[in-house]
Amino acid sequence: MSSSNSVFAKAGSVWSEARVERLNALLLQGLSASQIAKALGGVSRNAVIGKSHRLGLAGGSPPSPPGRRATIPARAARPRKAPVPRCPRPPTPEPPSGGASAAAVRRRPASVVEAIGRVADLTALPRRACRWPIGDPKDAAFSWCGASAPLGPYCDDHRARAYRATPVRVASGRAPAGAGRCAA
Repeated sequence: MSSSNSVFAKAGSVWSEARVERLNALLLQGLSASQIAKALGGVSRNAVIGKSHRLGLAGGSPPSPPGRRATIPARAARPRKAPVPRCPRPPTPEPPSGGASAAAVRRRPASVVEAIGRVADLTALPRRACRWPIGDPKDAAFSWCGASAPLGPYCDDHRARAYRATPVRVASGRAPAGAGRCAA
């Protein structure tokens, strides 16, 4: 069979019959596509993979049958770190003489935030006024808090609700040594 009539060789193709036979032989030896590409020269790893798939040549692992997943070996369990002892909680304050329980004292908020805003129009808010929205913006009764806000966009009560304290981090992304531990 001449190369002009061959199914494997096209005008300008790098895949002659001899190269395809060598590709098959190298696949049967169990070489990787990268190793075969180096051995053949002038072709890439992906060209080797594509040619072997198009020709249905042996190589690599056969695909798993449809509907079944390939089994993945289980990972070895990592050793667990010893738990860090927690700091003892400070004693709860005694209930006031009014007869309220300690649980009721803890549930009471530090200060009550008004449910009705002081300013209905955002453009009417003074420069250092709280910009906490109150209610549904689509409702006619929607308003803004408007209380004094000397340290940012919110008053003290709304700032406490809007921001949470985060643990201190160092450049490595880990908490510094001793952070979060009890003071001795």
